[in-house]
Amino acid sequence: MNKLLTIFTLLFCCFTIATSQGQDRSSHEIGFITGAASFTTDYGQRNDFSSNVGGNVGMGVGIIYYLNFSDYRYRWFQRTNYFNEHFRVRGELSFMKADLEHFGKWRDATFTSGPNVGQLTEGAKKLRAHHGKTYLVNLGAQLEFHIVDIVDFGSRRIPDLKWSPYISAGAFVNFYNPSMYSDYGSGDWRDPGVLYPKWDINTYPWAARVTAGVTMSATFGVGTRHKLGEYSDILIESRWQYFFSNYVDGLNARQAPENKYNDWLLWVHVGYIYYLN
Repeated sequence: MNKLLTIFTLLFCCFTIATSQGQDRSSHEIGFITGAASFTTDYGQRNDFSSNVGGNVGMGVGIIYYLNFSDYRYRWFQRTNYFNEHFRVRGELSFMKADLEHFGKWRDATFTSGPNVGQLTEGAKKLRAHHGKTYLVNLGAQLEFHIVDIVDFGSRRIPDLKWSPYISAGAFVNFYNPSMYSDYGSGDWRDPGVLYPKWDINTYPWAARVTAGVTMSATFGVGTRHKLGEYSDILIESRWQYFFSNYVDGLNARQAPENKYNDWLLWVHVGYIYYLN
C-alpha cells in the first residue's frame, strides 16, 4: 500500500505541476491498442519458457487518451519548458483474457521405478487436467517520458523526425475474475485429491479461490511512436505489469516457496493514435 501511495503521489504532483504551467497550452489525443499478454502466475513452472512466454498468453484491447502539456499543433513556436515538452500523461481502459495451463517438468513427470515405470505420475496427471482462465479490466494512468521533443515531433515541422521513443511508469486499478476446472477424478476442483496437493483447499483453504476481486498494479514500459500521417501515429510498446495480489489467476499456494510471488504479465501491443488538436 505504501508503494501504491508513493506512485499515485508522484503522478499527481507531476500532473499538477505540468497543468499549472501549461494551462491553455495543452493538447489531446485518443487511440486504441491491441496485443498479446504473457501471464506469469501460479500456473506452470516458474522460469519455464512454455509457462511464461509460449503457453499462458492471452489477448488484450484498450482505449487510450493522452494529455499533452504543450499545444504542439498550433503553438509550436511558443516554447515552454523541458517537462512540458518531454512528458505526457496517458489514461487507459483495457480488457484482456487468458487461458491458463500447467507446463514444465512436473507436468511431464513419470515413474522411474516400479510397475508403472515410464507412466505419468498422479501429480503429473492432476497438473495436465487442471485448466484455468482469467479476465482483467485495467483502469489507470501512466506518465510517459519522450526522448524526442514532443513539440518537434507532433508539429511535423521536421520531416526526418519519424520516431519518438519513450519510457513510462504508472498505476492501475484492476478488476479480475478467474475460473478453473479439472478433468481429473470427480472434475470438481473443490473435492479432495482433484488438484495438485499444494492447491488442495481441503488442506490449504487459501490456496485456490475463483471469486472476482479488485487489486492494484504498477506498470513500467518502453515503446516508440512512428509518424503515420499528419494527424496520426502508430505505437509499439512492451509493458510489464505487476499486481499487488496473487489471486488474479485464482491460485495462491503461498505456503510453497516457488509460488510466493504475486502474479504479473508482460504485454506487447501496437496501437493507433489520432490528434484531436
